[in-house]
Amino acid sequence: MPEIPRTPVGLLRPDGARLALYLHGPRDPDLVLVLAHGWQATSAIWDKTVEQLARPTTLVVRYDQRGHGSSTTGTARPTMSLLADDLQAVIAATAPGDVPVVLVGHSMGGAAVLTLAAARPRLFGDKVTGALLVATSGGGLDLAAAGHPLPTRLVGLMRHAMACVCVHAPGVALRLHNLWQPRLSTQPPMDVAGRWFRALMRHDVTELDALRRIPVHILVGEDDPTVPPVHSHRLAERLPTARLHVVPRGCHRLPTRHSSSVVSVTELTCEEALQHGVGGLPSEAEPDGTASGSGPTAVHTPLA
Repeated sequence: MPEIPRTPVGLLRPDGARLALYLHGPRDPDLVLVLAHGWQATSAIWDKTVEQLARPTTLVVRYDQRGHGSSTTGTARPTMSLLADDLQAVIAATAPGDVPVVLVGHSMGGAAVLTLAAARPRLFGDKVTGALLVATSGGGLDLAAAGHPLPTRLVGLMRHAMACVCVHAPGVALRLHNLWQPRLSTQPPMDVAGRWFRALMRHDVTELDALRRIPVHILVGEDDPTVPPVHSHRLAERLPTARLHVVPRGCHRLPTRHSSSVVSVTELTCEEALQHGVGGLPSEAEPDGTASGSGPTAVHTPLA
């Protein structure tokens, strides 16, 4: 296998943003695997995935979300729809012709996958033949929204206040953040982080029919405080053909902290995606031999 690339390939977007793409694998792949990272991360979270993945005939494409890592921000307003458009552009640029695609999205990257499925359903089934949603929510992340208990809403309002400071006074926000915890150099500027936080709070996808046509796996950490497991269970309820996997004691940073689990389910998703073109949706047998049955509770598969 070639070494993991460190020099990005630039993909220019209509609003002036330039996305940094990192390609790893053959020039004539049987499958293109696109990995989309989450909020305040970079494509580097997938390093262990690329290193451990045993698929020499698959082209692995990682990219920095706009405003993150080596990708520029552009002029467009931050929304999940914008990220979905970026994801579609990455697919078009790296998987021409009839090469099938598997999408793996972590957190905000998973939200981009869901938004793309809702906005461009025809991509799913023929071009996109499999998806893995890691620590992903379909919506309802805003703790300040009505319906939450008062203490929870107060926490949510504090988060919104901090995001406002990040956007309008990023220098002040940075100093406040560093008093609590030094900010990593790999994280985006404070104003960029604040704007994408707002976009995530607005995120809400209700149309998921396109994902019912392909193999879908959902992976979540048992102890994820950022996107609690209830969000994955809700997705599984809305996607009865999907399979839900819970990592015992797993946190939000599954690609870096529980890479073996991510790689295991990624490989399973790729195998099923390649079968999808010739035999439809896979059978409901789990990879460890556990019968899946029907419904989200029955397909729950703990991972080491």
